[in-house]
Amino acid sequence: MVITIFIILFTLIGLALGYTMAIERQQKKPPQELPKQNPWPPQAPSYLEDKIWYEAELNFLFKFNEKLSLSLSFQNVSQCITEAAHNFLPIERAVLLTYDKNSQNFTLACAIGWEYDRKQESLVMGKDSISGFVIRNREVLVVSDLAQELYLNKLKKEEYLRKAFISAPLIFKNEILGVLHVCDKKTAGPFTQREVSVVMNIARMGAIALQNVRLYEQATKRAVELKMAYDELKETQDKLIQSEKLKAIGQLASGVAHEMRNPLGIIMQGVTYLEQITSPEAKEPRETISMVKESAQRADRIVTSLLDFSRATKLELHSESIDFILESSLNLVKTELKSIAVVREAQGGLPEVLVDKNKLTQVFINLFMNAIQAMPETGRLTIRSFVKQLEETSKGVDARLDASFTAGGKAIVVEIEDSGTGISEENLEKIFDPFFTTKGLGKGTGLGLSISRNIIIMHKGLIEVKSQVNKGTRVIITLIISKEEGGVNV
Repeated sequence: MVITIFIILFTLIGLALGYTMAIERQQKKPPQELPKQNPWPPQAPSYLEDKIWYEAELNFLFKFNEKLSLSLSFQNVSQCITEAAHNFLPIERAVLLTYDKNSQNFTLACAIGWEYDRKQESLVMGKDSISGFVIRNREVLVVSDLAQELYLNKLKKEEYLRKAFISAPLIFKNEILGVLHVCDKKTAGPFTQREVSVVMNIARMGAIALQNVRLYEQATKRAVELKMAYDELKETQDKLIQSEKLKAIGQLASGVAHEMRNPLGIIMQGVTYLEQITSPEAKEPRETISMVKESAQRADRIVTSLLDFSRATKLELHSESIDFILESSLNLVKTELKSIAVVREAQGGLPEVLVDKNKLTQVFINLFMNAIQAMPETGRLTIRSFVKQLEETSKGVDARLDASFTAGGKAIVVEIEDSGTGISEENLEKIFDPFFTTKGLGKGTGLGLSISRNIIIMHKGLIEVKSQVNKGTRVIITLIISKEEGGVNV
């Protein structure tokens, strides 16, 4: 028993000594060199590196969002998206394409780092290009070496996609708006997951901004359309009100004129009788009779104007020369011209038009007299007549639009221009109103331009007045030449 115990003790002591000597020998050996590691792929980033990156990314996205919110046009938003990708990431090129789902074409919206000669030009078809591949998959495409990606070689190459790139679709509520291409790193190695994440965030925020711009532009366009519709409705309402006012004024004028004509006739007969029985030597009575006669004649002219204004007489249309009517009308006011120089500018060879000669003569005389009265001392009266091809559908001052006044049609234009006192902008809006006049007391009835306008409207023409204070007035009359008859459309 004792022998067995001693054997066990000696065994344990030997094991302990052996273990101690082995440890000492291990400590005395020189340290072995670690095997060299492949520098790529890199080791996982440290916590500090992640923190610095995410703080930089958060700050960048905050500023990017702020800049997007201030961009209210498609061009500005496109530029902002492209610049953000190019400036934050170490890349050579950034290209933004917008997508049209109807034509399935891409349109270049913005490019940085890629020289191109095309602006807003369709670049690639959506079905057979790398951009088309991206929108079909609706996922970010990351390529380290385009030459090695055999499945992409069958697609149409886009010249800015050369080797390594990230292509991210811009999607808003399942609608494809475009593709952002981030191309060729300036640093070594493929794109990192961090860089892919940044591109995805830029694409998401950019898609929202592009959709907002589209909605803003649609709302702006709609607002313009509504304003145009409102203005047109208001213009039509004003025309209807003016038409009713003119109708009421015409009826009133007709009644007043007829009621006044009888007593005026009696007054004129009395004046004629008094002239006959009054002695030529009685100067004072004869002067009084002359004043009464002049006043009665003026009242009669006003009555005649009222009747002309209220009557809807039919036109007696004949083929006439506008130049001949202008010349004959000018001869009728020749004695009033005095020191006024008359300048005649006629194109010559104007086609004859179907007009009422007497009515048109009345219009021209009215305009000539207005011009003469606007130049009390001296001045220049210019009369032009020519054929003009209408470049656009237009309206006259009377806010009337005829179907004949369309772009491409031919018209005869008469311009009567003076170098007189002119008309203020405030009064220019009222010149066609009945009884409105800027002339002194007893010098005008305020019906001349109203009657002239009615006559031009009866001819389905346009009359327009342009004027500047102290520079003069120009009246433009336009009569459309009928294609069928060579005459005016009536």
